[in-house]
Parts: sequence; structure tokens; C-alpha cells
Amino acid sequence: MKETLMIRLGHTPNDPIHWLISNADEAIASGQISNSLALEELSEKAKTRDIVALLPATKVQLKTVSLPTKFNRKLEAALPFMMEEELACELDDVLISIGEPCMIDDKHAIQVSVCQRSWFESWLQVLKTSELAPTRVLPDALLLPHYEDAEITATSLSDTWLFKLNDWRIAEVDTSWVNDFLVTLEDKPMAHLSDLDFVYSNSIKKLEDYDLPLAIFAKQLPSQSFNMLQGAFQVKKQSTGAWSLWQVPAIAAGVALLFGLVLKAVTAYQLEQQVAIAKAQAIEAYQQAFPGGKVRPNLIRRQIQGKLAQLSSGGETGFLFLLHHLTPVFKDVEGFTPETLRFDSKRGELRLRASAKDFQSFNLVKQRLEQASLTVEQGSLSNSGNLVVGEIKIKAGL
Repeated sequence: MKETLMIRLGHTPNDPIHWLISNADEAIASGQISNSLALEELSEKAKTRDIVALLPATKVQLKTVSLPTKFNRKLEAALPFMMEEELACELDDVLISIGEPCMIDDKHAIQVSVCQRSWFESWLQVLKTSELAPTRVLPDALLLPHYEDAEITATSLSDTWLFKLNDWRIAEVDTSWVNDFLVTLEDKPMAHLSDLDFVYSNSIKKLEDYDLPLAIFAKQLPSQSFNMLQGAFQVKKQSTGAWSLWQVPAIAAGVALLFGLVLKAVTAYQLEQQVAIAKAQAIEAYQQAFPGGKVRPNLIRRQIQGKLAQLSSGGETGFLFLLHHLTPVFKDVEGFTPETLRFDSKRGELRLRASAKDFQSFNLVKQRLEQASLTVEQGSLSNSGNLVVGEIKIKAGL
């Protein structure tokens, strides 16, 4: 039976970290480490086990966003811009994760979580440094159980109280002002899952379910599908950073070259057979390079050319042009590792999030790119364990 290592991270790297090992039936072991520097103690326990990272509820906002129609891929792409005014911050600064579609009265809606991207990424880097690779990440209070006779569920963890107010509303409250918070709940029935207590007239003690907070969470894990590891953070097979950057343009260029060479090599008497084989190879490679894209066999050459044009659009301001200048910098600046890469074709801007061994590495990269007559805007840098993480925006021309 597969076991799970659950790690409840702190608000900061200096906070205590709780952990628990469980299977589908019971908790096997649990404990607490002093801070993030001690995470290496859990690396041995993580072997052969799935890792689930829990985030403090105060660090993750759960929201329900109204939609004009049923949720689909087009709305998924537009969702951050629909939330921009409500968030009141740069979209690049937040991580938006998508939950389940739902209905508000008779209107379509979607459940989402919002988290500070730099904080989220720094914790993933800390876990990676300790050889811990979570397959799921979600806020802790979301794993509180629901009871038919209660609208709210509460339990205590360290010096805080965790509340689940409905399927998609959670809260974390410091013990010192929990009574003030309880006043806002308007005496709604509350399931109480802790041996600690507070003054609340409509509290329903679930003595039979009293347990360690993480043990309570572990029991709910199979019934909660939400995972913040989406998009660029989705768990996938490991690949080298350099190949990840070049993969799509390299495969696309290879497909075009393969198709052209095969067509030129065939002779008249075998033309029909060879063309059929070439098309099959091109279609297979195209689907590998652009998964999910619709293939039109009679227009495959034009489709490939269109994809290549998108990658190189802008001439000396396009993606491939900027990437051409970036590649030698990655090679020459020791310890500078690209994490994510995004190209804004409208702005002609390449956004690179990376980690390095020190602040000087980022400065050196900036200098090298400016020497190549590129405009470089360096964002804020922050420490993450033994590394420095940050973002660089690159455009053609000074």
C-alpha cells in the first residue's frame, strides 16, 4: 500500500515544520523539525513515498470567480486578466491555480487559489535543495472535513486555529485574537476537532475525530483533488534545463528539415509511397512538438512554417533572436540556472526567471546581455536557501 509523507511548511523558512507519514488506513509516524534547514532529515523518509506539501492557510487565498459562460480553455487563458482589478497587483507576481467549476445561483463560476509566486517558488526551491519533490501542494485548512450538522470546521495547529468555512473558504487565525474572529461567524454551527477550547455557543465537539491535525488532513487527502502544481509547476519527467529551452523550436525545425529532405530524395517511381511515409513521420513529429494541436495532413508543411514563424516573429526582436543571445550566457556564467522562460510577442519581451549562486551572477548576466546590445530590466532578487532567485526582462536594442 502506497504511503504518503505530508509536510506542513511554515510561513517563513525559520518557522517549525510538521510532518506525518500515513497510508490509507492510519498514521504511521509524525514529528516536527525546527526550520527549513532541517528538511534534509526528511529526505530519507521520503524515499518510495509520495510527498504532499501543505501551505499555511494565510498564504493562499481561495476565491470563486463568476464567469460569463461555462468554463473552457479560452476562459482559462483569460482568467488572470478577469481577476486583475481584484488582485490589485502585477499578474506576474501571483500564482493562480484552478480548482473545480461550480455554480453561484444560476451563474457559472470557477474556484481558484491565489498565492505570491516568489514565496511559492522559494519554498519549492528549498524542498528541491533537500531532495524533496512534492507531487501535490495545497493549503492546509482545505483538508479539514465537512460535517452535515455543521457549516464550519475548526482545529488547532501550534499557535493558530484553522477554519474551513465552506468547500472553498478557509482561514488561519492567531490564538490571541481568535475570539474576535469568532464574533464574525454569526453563531453558525461549528464542528470542533481539538482538545483545546474557546468560547463559542454553537460549538459541536467531535470527540471521536480528535487527532493530530496532520492526521486529520491525511484522512481527507483522497477526497480532495485540488493541486497547486499546475502549468509550469506541474509534475513531469525531469529534463535538462538547456534542452527544455530549445525543445520546441528544435523539434519544429527538425520536422521541417526532415520533411523537405525526404521529399527531395524520393524518385518518381516510389514518390507516392515515400510521400505517405514522410507525411506520417511529419505528423507524428508535429504532434510531439505541439501536443493538442489539430493536424491537417494536406497542410502539414504550412502548419510547420506557421509554428516556426510564431517562434521567430519579430525578426531581430523575436523569440529565437533573443534566445540566440541568451544561450552563450547560460554556458559562460557558472551557477546561473534558468527556471522558466516566457516570451511576450506583443511587447517583444522575453521574461526569464532563474536561480544563481549569488547576486553577482545576476549582475554578470545583465552586463553580458547589455554588451550584446539588448535592453535588460532586472527585477527584485531574493535569497532561497543557498541560492538567489529573481527575474530578468530582455528586449532587443538598447
